[in-house]
Amino acid sequence: MDTVALLSRQPELYSTRRLQQALEDRGFAVLRLAPEEFILGLDGEFTWRHRDVGVVEVAAVLPRVGSPLTQLGARILRHFAAQGRYCLNDADALLAARDKFGSLQILQAAGLPVPRTAYFAHASQKEALLDTLVPPVVVKLLSGSQGVGVNLAESREAASALLDTLLHLQHEAMVQEFLPGRSDLRVIVLGDRVLAAMERRASAQDFRSNLHCGGQARAWDLGVLDAQVQELSRRASAALDLDFAGVDLMRAADGSLRVLEVNPVPSLEGIEKATGVDIAAAVAAWMHLQLESRGRAA
Repeated sequence: MDTVALLSRQPELYSTRRLQQALEDRGFAVLRLAPEEFILGLDGEFTWRHRDVGVVEVAAVLPRVGSPLTQLGARILRHFAAQGRYCLNDADALLAARDKFGSLQILQAAGLPVPRTAYFAHASQKEALLDTLVPPVVVKLLSGSQGVGVNLAESREAASALLDTLLHLQHEAMVQEFLPGRSDLRVIVLGDRVLAAMERRASAQDFRSNLHCGGQARAWDLGVLDAQVQELSRRASAALDLDFAGVDLMRAADGSLRVLEVNPVPSLEGIEKATGVDIAAAVAAWMHLQLESRGRAA
């Protein structure tokens, strides 16, 4: 029986529980390990230790790390990958996708449509930036999830004040064109397959459509899902070298699609409940297939 290390500090979360159960149903032994409780070894006596377990042979790693633990999670993933273990997703893909501006650079270089976006690092460039991207604009921290660190500035004065505050606090941010629609699409991609899609609609009190910000979810039938949406989702995931991703898309004022961002650790709760698709089981089957192709499987 192969063992999968499930990196998560919150075993009570829906996604963690669903993935652990699906992996066990598939025949894997599962170790749920908090990332901050690892010791990684390079001295030859041990490769890794964790507070809760002894020495265990791990076949694969499934990271469920939030934005604050991205660097630590990537370090752990790189450590296991160097030993030939399969990681869904790997360290480089996690880091690339979690950098909001860097990921858009990669997506644009791959020919994917992204919102007009600007990044600056010094207050001397603020006014020039606001001349280029005229409010209303969206100001986003370069890292964050679930809508945290995303603000709408409806005037130049509001944008300027918000950017001043972020610069003073030494927070890196980017400025993005405001897309006026009140809904977006979240598409789950596993390998080159679109598993599920849902529309997320913002509440009347908020412009953000994230479910954690009060947005409402509605299943989107894959049978009628725009072929362009599916193609853009697959290409976006592949551009960032992700095996498993949540791709967020939105339409601009002219109706054309934009890739907003790609989440390397997508939540399962909202989309499984909205669509009825067993994404956790698909992930477990994918990991079994990856290990089987490497000559080992549960």
